[in-house]
Amino acid sequence: MKPLLRSRLRRWGLFLLSITVTYLAASRDWCALRRDARPTVQASISAKGKLYAGAGRQELTPPFPIAAAGYGPFRPSAHGAQAPLFARALVLQVDELRIGVVAVDLLTPPSPAMHEVHKAVQDLGLSELWVVATHTHSSMGSYEPDALFQLSGVGPYREAARAALVHAITGALQEAASSLVPAILETGEGEAPELVSSRNQDEPQVDARITRAVFRSAQKKIAEVTIFSAHPTLFPRTVEALSPDYPGHYSRLIEEAEGGVTLFWQGAVGNARSRLAQPDGPAVAHAVQFATRLAHVVRGIRLQSWESPGLSFIRMKVPLPAADTRRLVPGFLVGVGNNLLCWNAPAEAGVSLLALGPLRLLSIPGEATFSAGRELEEAAHATRTVSLVNGYIGYMDSSEHVENAGGESRLQYFGPELLDTFIRAATLTREESRQ
Repeated sequence: MKPLLRSRLRRWGLFLLSITVTYLAASRDWCALRRDARPTVQASISAKGKLYAGAGRQELTPPFPIAAAGYGPFRPSAHGAQAPLFARALVLQVDELRIGVVAVDLLTPPSPAMHEVHKAVQDLGLSELWVVATHTHSSMGSYEPDALFQLSGVGPYREAARAALVHAITGALQEAASSLVPAILETGEGEAPELVSSRNQDEPQVDARITRAVFRSAQKKIAEVTIFSAHPTLFPRTVEALSPDYPGHYSRLIEEAEGGVTLFWQGAVGNARSRLAQPDGPAVAHAVQFATRLAHVVRGIRLQSWESPGLSFIRMKVPLPAADTRRLVPGFLVGVGNNLLCWNAPAEAGVSLLALGPLRLLSIPGEATFSAGRELEEAAHATRTVSLVNGYIGYMDSSEHVENAGGESRLQYFGPELLDTFIRAATLTREESRQ
């Protein structure tokens, strides 16, 4: 064999060997230690007495041009906003217990920025804080430093975007905390099945419930929280502008009609599609039309008053199971995909049960489907599941759907044990609340 040929064969051999070793190393299960972890209680506080409430609203001002979050990495940048984006906050206090909740016009909660938010508002004395994304697929991107978030739809990270977001959230919370007044709680339940449909045949049922919690002083309406489940994907993805989609327009309509600050939260939104029958005019107007119809239904809900409702929360730490990308990538890349998710995804997440009067709200750092949401509510004895709170770990579908690669589990980052882990946490919140 000629020396030149031997040299080339040696180099090719070394190259193939290095590729094989790299593939085997990348495919090894490096995350097995996560699988047997158990949820634990981090904090549990309850208070009885007079309810105080304060609300605030701060506009989110993106540093244009900016990536529009949602639909993947190839969406055109936005050079303006079709309607203003906001962070809306509500602070509740009973005795010495003070809790802050926020709704922000974003695709996902800004989990890496939460440390900065907590630091900025530490003087407000909040025992618990929820930052909830409305899940609009046309809001400001570039706020997540994590590479997987950037590739999956948030866009290239920019420090200016993160700073603008922290400024809006903290400004809304500070305004809310500075305006606390005695308040009464009014709650009501309704449904809007005509405004929502399922995104897949495996899960035909959707969460069409509407939960309304209104806070009033002796003189005026302070704020309200509305919980409804439908993906905000009505604003056209091809338009080079940002939009709060229907949640932001809905909040504005209720604020203009009744006063106060209106926070919109998603329930079990995982498989829920916004349904607008017989839309009128250009596509850019459809989000406003949907919001108008939703506002009409919501304002017709009968409310019941609660003068001293009591306030409590239970916060759980939930170690996450190992990643499972069998439904996301080809079979020969599953090991590599699992490790990439393991190294980039958080090792743990938070679940919180917030109780106020008749309401027992269970927070989830992802998108629960109808079936997953019902299982979680049953385990926690919760009235509603609230999705997209304080972080994002992807979709959460039923174990049956995950095993069969059905429903929304095709988009789930973890295996069937994910829901089981969160059900254990939900059950612990129920047991803790009895003590």
